[in-house]
Amino acid sequence: MQEEQEVASGVGWRMLKREEPTQNMNVVNLAEAIERYGKKRSHNSDSLMEGIELSGTSPSEHPPRKRARAAPSLHISNLNAAAPPSPLPSPHGSPSPETIWPSAPPSGAVSPSPQAPFQPDLALTTLLTLPSLLNHFSALPSGLQSHFLLTLLRHSPLPVLRTLHSVLTPTLARDFLTLLPPELVSHILGYLPFPTLARASRVSKSWQSIIDSDAVLWRDLLKSTKIWFGGDSESSFANAISARRRHILRQHRQMSALPYSLTLPHPYKMLFKSRHLTRTRWVSNPEPKHISFPAHGSAVVTCLIFSHGRIISASDDHSIHVYSPVTGNLIQSLRGHEGGVWALAACKDILVSGSTDRTVRIWDLVTGRCTHVFGGHTSTVRCLAIVKPEIVDVIRNGVVVQEKWPKRPLIVTGSRDHSLRVWTLPRPGEAEFKCFGSDDAEVDLAEVCVSMIYASRIISYRC
Repeated sequence: MQEEQEVASGVGWRMLKREEPTQNMNVVNLAEAIERYGKKRSHNSDSLMEGIELSGTSPSEHPPRKRARAAPSLHISNLNAAAPPSPLPSPHGSPSPETIWPSAPPSGAVSPSPQAPFQPDLALTTLLTLPSLLNHFSALPSGLQSHFLLTLLRHSPLPVLRTLHSVLTPTLARDFLTLLPPELVSHILGYLPFPTLARASRVSKSWQSIIDSDAVLWRDLLKSTKIWFGGDSESSFANAISARRRHILRQHRQMSALPYSLTLPHPYKMLFKSRHLTRTRWVSNPEPKHISFPAHGSAVVTCLIFSHGRIISASDDHSIHVYSPVTGNLIQSLRGHEGGVWALAACKDILVSGSTDRTVRIWDLVTGRCTHVFGGHTSTVRCLAIVKPEIVDVIRNGVVVQEKWPKRPLIVTGSRDHSLRVWTLPRPGEAEFKCFGSDDAEVDLAEVCVSMIYASRIISYRC
């Protein structure tokens, strides 16, 4: 007959033991057992649970090994005690009781390999702790921050280093031309030759704006390359370019409310480019090409102009010829004057000519027709010019205002009869008009134009 089972109990729990007497067992309460269980699970080197240690056992000693046997039923009462911490939910359901409470191996056998507890994803944990890590890094001194970053870089793979280089390169770049004072920038650029300046202006829009708008730079470059002629030629060129730009900008503002964003180059830069290319083509051209063609035969060429890709020449044989500057071929032959042609002026597709027949003729270079004939001079028309409208300052009631003058393009002619005449340049598509002399019954356009000029407060005088 078996011995009666003795009941081992504690505060809030009891357990039946068949083989061991109760007087040899140290009683451990439930709270201390749960705390020890939690400490064991926090270390990867410890097993999940191999039993409850005895209170008198040293922490460095392993618990006594027991002979393998069927796990006894463990009854834990929930009265007056807190429930032990449950493990994280498993994706495969709750484990079997043998997995949670493994039995001790036989005496002398090696302990089973420890099993790591279930942990969340490492990347997710790192992202969640990143704000606190940044706060700790910001609180470090600069020396420790550098050491920390260098340590990270030494342990970073090549793709990470390439990404870091692509981010740091534009961040550490500094544009010295935009940071230095303009005077110092102009002094530095003055040591560069023209080819280097041309390449530097293509680096960025800011460099192009700084280089193209520096008047001192291009003036010194003109002088150092010996293509600065002095006098009023450079100033006249700059004033003409500035007036043309003001007119274009005014038209742009009227047509569009958007500001003109592009920075225009200084006139001295444009002048240097023109003179430099001209000298280079004449002196340094490896394959110079000379074109020669007969123009007016044995007749004398009295005047010649170059306009919009055309060579226009006049002769005392009463003719005007238009040639191609590339091939030298004759494009048009304009005939109508009854005397030699001694003056020419062109504006786009309109040509104005003056002759010894005392008339001024207007030609359409597209069709080659003579559209207008102005008569009034009593001798040879020796010279003429086309005056285009410009914005000028006008004083009205003590206030300076800007007005467009003249209202439309004009023709000013000079003759051997000691007189100057002012004509209105006809617009394309206007009705044709021909007046061969002041004695004709038709109205003389010169008188009409002069009266209009007086109305516009312009003085016409005779020499």
